[in-house]
Amino acid sequence: MSTNIEDLIAKAIKDADKSFFNEDYVKQAKAVTNALKKAGYEVAPVKPPEGLVEWAKENIPFGRLRPSELITQMYSMMVENVRRFDK
Repeated sequence: MSTNIEDLIAKAIKDADKSFFNEDYVKQAKAVTNALKKAGYEVAPVKPPEGLVEWAKENIPFGRLRPSELITQMYSMMVENVRRFDK
């Protein structure tokens, strides 16, 4: 993920809406979130939503993992599933 996130957002907004008046901000926001996802990012709350921690505990990867591998897998799993619990 070497792309500068501000540049990514700016390009998504620019490409989403070419109008000079009455801009469609929802269209721009969707373009930004889609561009972020395509680049490997996810917009997520700083604190996990209710239910996500319990779900993650029940879905901890099994096997012998080094601490860094466990943390990497748990982080990815939680970020990828945050929308399931963000209501």
